[in-house]
Amino acid sequence: MNDVLKKLSDIGIIPVAKIDDAQKAVPIAKALCDGGLPCIEVTFRTDKAEESIRRITESLPHVLVGAGTVLTTKEDRAVEAGAKFIV
Repeated sequence: MNDVLKKLSDIGIIPVAKIDDAQKAVPIAKALCDGGLPCIEVTFRTDKAEESIRRITESLPHVLVGAGTVLTTKEDRAVEAGAKFIV
C-alpha cells in the first residue's frame, strides 16, 4: 500500500467539501484538522477548486488534500495545485 493510501486508511474518513469561495478553504481544512481529520477531498465541481487546493496545501502542508469529481484532464491542474490523490 503506498503512503497516501496508508494515511487515508489510518484516518478512516475522507471529508468531502464543495468550496465556492477559496478564502474559506483554509479555515475549513483547519477545522477538520482540529477535529482530528487531517485530510480533505475538494470537489472539482466549482471554479474555485484548484485555488482552494493550492491554498490548503500551502498553508497546511500536513493536511492530506485530494481532488474529487475529476472527470476529465482536470487531474493535471489538481496535481499541480498540490492534490495528493484523485477521485
